[in-house]
Amino acid sequence: MFKLITCVRRLPSLSAEEFDMHWRERHAPLIQAQSHALKIRRYIQNAPLADPALQEAIRAGRDAEPADFDGCAELWWDSREDFLAARTTPEGVRALALVLEDEHRFVDLERSKLWFVAERAVL
Repeated sequence: MFKLITCVRRLPSLSAEEFDMHWRERHAPLIQAQSHALKIRRYIQNAPLADPALQEAIRAGRDAEPADFDGCAELWWDSREDFLAARTTPEGVRALALVLEDEHRFVDLERSKLWFVAERAVL
């Protein structure tokens, strides 16, 4: 598996509710519709639980900084080669352009983080 993690922040012009609604109701179906062209095997959205006391308890128990993201997404491909190959076809290039165009509508890309990871399943 080849995997991308993105920790996203919403555009300052959007409320948390507006961001989450766009992410769930518009972006998720777009990814699903373009998954074949982009050779995406799996797409997971991780949204923060709306429980401030629970969030503070886990943070304070580890003396950690507050989480400063509106969500975290995981995108999976069968291989690095599949990820790269999808970006060389006209269909893949169009699909990627649609995804990026939509991301600009709700994600503050300059303040978001993304990186490729090597997953190590432990349990």
